[in-house]
Amino acid sequence: PMVIAKSGYLYAGGKIDHSVPGSPTTGQMYAEFWIPQNLTQPYPIVMIHGGSQTGTNFTGTPDGREGWAQYFVRRGHAVYVVDQVARGRSAHFSQSQGKVADANLKRTEQRFTAPEKSNLWPQAKLHTQWPGAGQAGDPTFDQFYASQFPSLSSFPKQQELNTAAGIALFDKIGPAVLMIHSPSGTVIWPIADARTNLCQGAL
Repeated sequence: PMVIAKSGYLYAGGKIDHSVPGSPTTGQMYAEFWIPQNLTQPYPIVMIHGGSQTGTNFTGTPDGREGWAQYFVRRGHAVYVVDQVARGRSAHFSQSQGKVADANLKRTEQRFTAPEKSNLWPQAKLHTQWPGAGQAGDPTFDQFYASQFPSLSSFPKQQELNTAAGIALFDKIGPAVLMIHSPSGTVIWPIADARTNLCQGAL
């Protein structure tokens, strides 16, 4: 069994923005954490998901298996899983952070879940890793597609906001290993450069 000593959540970064109607807090990053009872590893792992995702990318799979968060908790690591700024449980206010990108069902099928059916590149036919048909109507695909979340249209804005919030998260929790996925790779070096004393590694 996975025995947890402590779990919870916190917000890092952000500020009250009085230029936006209602003066909301903007720019904050949500982080959920699990600390195992048998904590054997010295540094937590901070997991930052990729585009069109939230932290659920690391907490389970669309076909019901455990995710990377549980994998590392079972091996004695404390784990922090974030929702990037302006998506998921990190509130988005378009008046200050800008518009979000449109969904794209066809692109998801062609490039992520069933590339072998579209054959857009020579190796696409070798794809065998997705469980099920990888297309709309398949239960596993539909579960995955329901988890997709719009990213900010401006990629530079994404990088700016998530770098600042990531630095604030490290300042709050102390030294950790940073584990990223896909476009969140653009924030790993600015965070590590800004907090060389706190970033103990990258995955």
